[in-house]
Amino acid sequence: MIALAVCALLAMSAPAAPPANKTQSLRDCINTAPGPGGIARCEKLEQTRLQQRIEDLARAIRTRLDNRQRLAFDRSQQAWQTFFDSELAMLDISGAARRDGLGKSLKIGAVTALYESREQQLRAHLHNLSQGAASERPSE
Repeated sequence: MIALAVCALLAMSAPAAPPANKTQSLRDCINTAPGPGGIARCEKLEQTRLQQRIEDLARAIRTRLDNRQRLAFDRSQQAWQTFFDSELAMLDISGAARRDGLGKSLKIGAVTALYESREQQLRAHLHNLSQGAASERPSE
């Protein structure tokens, strides 16, 4: 019963799902890609889009923070970059250990997933900050 209540609370507080066209555009690209090279190009294109959205979200978040809060956000950004760099190194290490030779081709999808995770995390922060700003507005 408690688990059900927790799930309901999490569902109500979760930010809106990302636009369907974002996910669909990557799927469409992959579905029409000519072989592994085409799929890699689709993933790279999606990574570029995600990086831009991450930058846009970070900028939007920073504008809602005071100086003290910006310092905390900047530390968070630096920590995520350190995590990302470490994950890239681990993907290289673990991918090289694969006997089937698929490590390099699997890495690109794993990198996309890391960017997707960061975008979702920043989107949630922005959503929460926006909710705070909305509740502080005087009622009309």
